[in-house]
Amino acid sequence: MRLFFPVCFLFYCTISLLTALVIASPIKSIIKLSPLPITQHNVELPLNEYHALEILALRKVSSSQVPLPYDMPQNTQSLLPIDTDTVIDINHNKIRDDYERLLLTQYQRPEYVAMGILAAAHWDRLVATHTQNDRVPSITALTLITNNIAINQCYYSLQQIDNTLISPILNYFNTEQRLAIKDQAEEKLLAIIALSPFTIIFDPQPCQRFTLLAESMLQTTFI
Repeated sequence: MRLFFPVCFLFYCTISLLTALVIASPIKSIIKLSPLPITQHNVELPLNEYHALEILALRKVSSSQVPLPYDMPQNTQSLLPIDTDTVIDINHNKIRDDYERLLLTQYQRPEYVAMGILAAAHWDRLVATHTQNDRVPSITALTLITNNIAINQCYYSLQQIDNTLISPILNYFNTEQRLAIKDQAEEKLLAIIALSPFTIIFDPQPCQRFTLLAESMLQTTFI
């Protein structure tokens, strides 16, 4: 069921955006197809291993640092924006410990782990708008929604080549309450976009959105 979630999510976003007078451009695959048997080495990822390791080091993500489940006190809280569920972040790297452990155990490549970290940073910003009292600027709403769509498009595209890569979105929004917050935040942003003068064009290379998110996090430019 997880494998089909990005498709459903993308469909929902696309329909919602079209009702808000969204103009979509054709989506081009960024995957290099090959007549040879496809392996992980044939996948063109938005991050190389070097920059993925930079992100892991910056966010202090490693199997040796993430607390084990039995080390977690039940009353530990983090500063992440999902404030209606208990969030545990013992190593204080602003990544929920259960999600961090999942990234490290589920994905064997640092590029995949780094993508999960970048996606989580975006989802943090998305759900923060749910309780934001100040009006969310149209350009911010536009950026968050297009990031949302690009992230899901990218995971779906990469899954066509590497079926071991599963989007971690259901692991991040892993309770009914977190899913409800995500849905409400998206509805709020879509309502803002519907009244916006901006025209939305879908990214023809959605995986490159991860590159931009990484550049923002690292405050550097990839070569």
